[in-house]
Amino acid sequence: DPAQPITIILDGPNYLRWSSAMTSFLKGRKLWRIVTRDKPSPVKRPDKIDDSFVDRLEDWDSANHRILTSFTNTSVHSVNMHFSRFDLAKEAWVFLASRYTSADLTHQYQLVSALNRLCQESGQYIDEFHSQMSYYWGLLAVSEPKWHSLSELISEETRRLSITYQQSPFIIAATSSAPPHRSDNCRRPRCTHCHRFGHTVKTC
Repeated sequence: DPAQPITIILDGPNYLRWSSAMTSFLKGRKLWRIVTRDKPSPVKRPDKIDDSFVDRLEDWDSANHRILTSFTNTSVHSVNMHFSRFDLAKEAWVFLASRYTSADLTHQYQLVSALNRLCQESGQYIDEFHSQMSYYWGLLAVSEPKWHSLSELISEETRRLSITYQQSPFIIAATSSAPPHRSDNCRRPRCTHCHRFGHTVKTC
């Protein structure tokens, strides 16, 4: 459906899923190179008569705005209200990437909180639970600062553990009131390097 080329509606936190689906759609329609600017708008050749320039420019501009329309039709209003100031699909794409893959601490805290609340429910298949975890780990991966050495990573892990042990009463109360059928994984440490339970990055 040209009006809604993909089924995922961008609302912010699901940016990675949306961008993956949108990239696949655009590549399938041979429009992706316009987003990357590998196929820039045509330029009129001054040294010779270029009768086809207007037609080529019109074709490129039409494709560019089809992409912008696809962005608008697959995002909520609070997101697509920003698109009106962009004339190029590339500009809108860069805006979304910078807005929803930022490394700000507030965004990281929200993701970590959601991940900590995520526990395997009774009767839930392990593959389904793993897929949910992988989604949040993917979001965290693009929002994490880039560590330049193992010592920096260990320092960050130590800082996070100290924060965990100094939880506020509200977090402790929420943890103690968790349903009894939740997985033991909720109470085990998780390594930020290999993402497995039962140890930290120091002993990975």
